[in-house]
Amino acid sequence: MLTPEYLDSLPEPVLELFRQVEEDILEDMARRISKMGAVTDTADWQRWRLEQIQLIRSDITAQLSKITGLTQQELRKLFQEAAAQAIQADDKIYRAAGLSPGSPNDNPELLQLLNGGMQQTSGTFQNLTRTTANTATQQFERALDRAWLQVSSGAFNYQAAIRTAIKSLASTGMQAIQYPTGHIDTLEVAVRRAVLTGVGKTTGEICLAHAEEMGCDLMEITAHPGARPSHMEWQGKIVSLSGRKGYLSKSDIGYGTGNGFKGWNCRHDWFPYFEGLSETAYPREKLREYENQTVTYNGKTLSYYEATQQQRYIERQIRRWKREYLMMDTVGPYCDKCDTTQASMKLAQWRAAEKDFCKQTGLDQDGFRSQVEGFGRSEASRATWEAKKLESAANSLFSYGNTEKNMAAYLKDKAVIDMLSEHGVKYIQRISEKEIIVDAGKPTITGMRVHAVDNLINKPDRAGMTQEQAQTFVDSAKLTLYQQDRKNLKFLAQNGYSILNLNHELVTAVPQKWRKKYDQYLEVIKS
Repeated sequence: MLTPEYLDSLPEPVLELFRQVEEDILEDMARRISKMGAVTDTADWQRWRLEQIQLIRSDITAQLSKITGLTQQELRKLFQEAAAQAIQADDKIYRAAGLSPGSPNDNPELLQLLNGGMQQTSGTFQNLTRTTANTATQQFERALDRAWLQVSSGAFNYQAAIRTAIKSLASTGMQAIQYPTGHIDTLEVAVRRAVLTGVGKTTGEICLAHAEEMGCDLMEITAHPGARPSHMEWQGKIVSLSGRKGYLSKSDIGYGTGNGFKGWNCRHDWFPYFEGLSETAYPREKLREYENQTVTYNGKTLSYYEATQQQRYIERQIRRWKREYLMMDTVGPYCDKCDTTQASMKLAQWRAAEKDFCKQTGLDQDGFRSQVEGFGRSEASRATWEAKKLESAANSLFSYGNTEKNMAAYLKDKAVIDMLSEHGVKYIQRISEKEIIVDAGKPTITGMRVHAVDNLINKPDRAGMTQEQAQTFVDSAKLTLYQQDRKNLKFLAQNGYSILNLNHELVTAVPQKWRKKYDQYLEVIKS
């Protein structure tokens, strides 16, 4: 018998191998996408695109093939240890029942089942290498084509399109299997399922054959809190291998099916049960406790299963932002808009959410499930420092009641905050979708745009709006706004306003008395 906890941790050694490969490949994808800006001609783009796709496919195949030997070694070790532990636990029960089980090493049938299970799972991983090479290459191809389309249509510049493509890759992780329904499994999901299902199915068959050899007809199924609802119906109960009345049958528990006992990701096992000798390990009271176990989170009652699913979701988000941090850090030298700011902030938020969730629900944190290879102490330290720095900046600019809301507002406007800073303009407060209060100082107008000259000549009310007059509006401005849709600065004085571009050229100047609607914002400037 193997415990649910043992089975849950079983895939970890193999997952470590594949996580490093996944991160290396994702970072390679990010580097290649970040260099697409150097290709401008359509014909050159098509040639470059085909070359990158072929290189990525070769790289994925080579990387996965490189760890094939290590994977086979780990699988062999996992299978042998799991089978030995399952038989050893069952043999204790057989001996207590007065039976004399022999050595499994002298049992050809058990050895054949073990070797067959190892070979089948080994074949699954060989297939996984092929499908991953195809699916992940298609994932890269879609990201590349989407970025090119965004740029060629004029919807995005190169930097923004590259950033969007990299975020898309980081959000899902490396894709491994695409089903006819359109559903896609990531590499991590596929690896975990292959190991857990392969070992579970094999040890289940070994224990079944061993039971038949020992003349044992009844098997008790293990139980654990958080089982999926369909498995909760039969966990902790007795199964008759021959189908005797009064007990569950193998078909009742879905044995041999993907969704049933010993199917996909199943963490249940079974062990010998002898009528009149054995005491059930899971009395009805215990099973009811498992079935009715709930936790409270943010005032809402969740079943234990729902709570574990919520925890898995939080862990996926932590992995996602760790991946994005590493990928953005990798392409930073090639892409001005690709920085680790958002990843650092989001990672801090999801880590805090995980800590709060576990504190409220009593569930234990599982550091392995949120692990991303390459994201070690150094990266964690830098991300934490960056998040604290950004929290401070967000709280200094926004006042929405708490840091989380301030951070959300900061992230939304970070691009414009950074752009204004590059031009020596300080962001103060957004007052509408199109206008932001800023501090731009009192710049000297460097010249007049054609529009300003046309207004001066052709509009009677602008006859006196010379560059000198426009400068007086700038120098005496009571309020300065950044017009985001036009990318201009509007200097509002008591008797008129001047609009300058970010190069301090005059776009237009208008004689107009101060409007009272702006009075409310003067206090913002003083504070």
